[in-house]
Amino acid sequence: MADDDLGEGPVVVRRAAYDAGMKLEAEEKAGKGTAFTIAEDKATACREAGDTAGAAFWTEVYQYTMTRECVDAGTETIILEEGETYDYDEEKVIRPGANPPQSLR
Repeated sequence: MADDDLGEGPVVVRRAAYDAGMKLEAEEKAGKGTAFTIAEDKATACREAGDTAGAAFWTEVYQYTMTRECVDAGTETIILEEGETYDYDEEKVIRPGANPPQSLR
Protein backbone atom coordinates (compact mmCIF):
# COMPACT_ATOMS: atom_id res chain seq x y z
CA MET A 1 0.00 0.00 0.00
CA ALA A 2 1.42 3.39 -0.98
CA ASP A 3 2.01 5.99 1.71
CA ASP A 4 -0.67 8.25 0.26
CA ASP A 5 -3.22 5.40 0.03
CA LEU A 6 -5.33 5.60 3.17
CA GLY A 7 -7.00 2.26 2.50
CA GLU A 8 -10.41 3.85 2.89
CA GLY A 9 -13.66 2.29 1.96
CA PRO A 10 -15.98 1.02 1.24
CA VAL A 11 -18.60 2.99 3.15
CA VAL A 12 -21.17 0.43 4.33
CA VAL A 13 -24.63 1.67 5.33
CA ARG A 14 -28.10 0.25 5.85
CA ARG A 15 -30.72 1.32 3.27
CA ALA A 16 -32.84 3.29 5.77
CA ALA A 17 -29.86 5.33 7.00
CA TYR A 18 -28.69 5.91 3.43
CA ASP A 19 -32.11 7.16 2.32
CA ALA A 20 -32.39 9.48 5.34
CA GLY A 21 -28.86 10.76 4.74
CA MET A 22 -29.65 11.56 1.12
CA LYS A 23 -32.74 13.53 2.20
CA LEU A 24 -30.61 15.46 4.69
CA GLU A 25 -28.07 16.24 1.98
CA ALA A 26 -30.92 17.74 -0.06
CA GLU A 27 -31.80 19.88 2.97
CA GLU A 28 -28.14 20.86 3.22
CA LYS A 29 -28.19 22.09 -0.39
CA ALA A 30 -31.27 24.13 0.50
CA GLY A 31 -29.19 25.93 3.16
CA LYS A 32 -30.61 24.24 6.26
CA GLY A 33 -27.23 23.24 7.75
CA THR A 34 -24.92 20.31 7.13
CA ALA A 35 -26.44 16.85 6.78
CA PHE A 36 -24.41 15.48 9.68
CA THR A 37 -25.33 18.31 12.05
CA ILE A 38 -29.01 17.95 11.15
CA ALA A 39 -28.77 14.19 11.89
CA GLU A 40 -26.91 14.86 15.13
CA ASP A 41 -29.59 17.34 16.22
CA LYS A 42 -32.31 14.80 15.45
CA ALA A 43 -30.46 12.14 17.48
CA THR A 44 -30.13 14.54 20.40
CA ALA A 45 -33.82 15.46 20.25
CA CYS A 46 -34.77 11.77 20.26
CA ARG A 47 -32.48 11.05 23.22
CA GLU A 48 -33.94 13.97 25.16
CA ALA A 49 -37.47 12.68 24.40
CA GLY A 50 -36.53 9.19 25.63
CA ASP A 51 -36.81 7.70 22.13
CA THR A 52 -33.86 5.30 22.18
CA ALA A 53 -34.73 3.68 18.83
CA GLY A 54 -34.99 7.07 17.15
CA ALA A 55 -31.75 8.20 18.75
CA ALA A 56 -29.98 5.05 17.53
CA PHE A 57 -31.31 5.53 14.00
CA TRP A 58 -30.32 9.20 13.75
CA THR A 59 -26.92 8.42 15.26
CA GLU A 60 -26.43 5.87 12.46
CA VAL A 61 -27.45 8.53 9.91
CA TYR A 62 -25.04 10.98 11.55
CA GLN A 63 -22.19 8.45 11.34
CA TYR A 64 -22.95 7.76 7.68
CA THR A 65 -23.18 11.43 6.67
CA MET A 66 -20.05 12.32 8.65
CA THR A 67 -18.16 9.44 7.01
CA ARG A 68 -19.24 10.69 3.57
CA GLU A 69 -17.73 14.06 4.43
CA CYS A 70 -14.43 12.45 5.43
CA VAL A 71 -13.69 9.98 2.62
CA ASP A 72 -12.50 10.58 -0.93
CA ALA A 73 -15.20 11.44 -3.45
CA GLY A 74 -14.71 8.17 -5.35
CA THR A 75 -15.06 5.90 -2.31
CA GLU A 76 -17.53 3.09 -2.94
CA THR A 77 -20.78 3.08 -0.96
CA ILE A 78 -22.36 -0.29 -0.24
CA ILE A 79 -26.03 -0.10 0.71
CA LEU A 80 -27.28 -3.03 2.76
CA GLU A 81 -30.87 -4.11 2.29
CA GLU A 82 -32.94 -5.55 5.15
CA GLY A 83 -31.19 -8.52 6.76
CA GLU A 84 -27.92 -8.16 4.86
CA THR A 85 -24.51 -7.84 6.50
CA TYR A 86 -21.06 -7.02 5.15
CA ASP A 87 -18.00 -9.23 5.49
CA TYR A 88 -15.04 -6.83 5.62
CA ASP A 89 -12.46 -9.62 5.29
CA GLU A 90 -14.06 -11.10 2.17
CA GLU A 91 -15.26 -7.66 0.98
CA LYS A 92 -18.74 -8.85 0.08
CA VAL A 93 -22.37 -8.50 1.08
CA ILE A 94 -23.85 -11.50 2.89
CA ARG A 95 -27.51 -11.98 2.08
CA PRO A 96 -29.98 -13.51 4.57
CA GLY A 97 -29.79 -17.29 4.61
CA ALA A 98 -26.33 -17.35 3.06
CA ASN A 99 -23.25 -18.65 4.82
CA PRO A 100 -22.46 -16.51 7.89
CA PRO A 101 -19.78 -13.82 7.39
CA GLN A 102 -16.22 -14.41 8.51
CA SER A 103 -16.07 -11.06 10.29
CA LEU A 104 -18.47 -8.34 11.35
CA ARG A 105 -17.46 -4.79 12.24
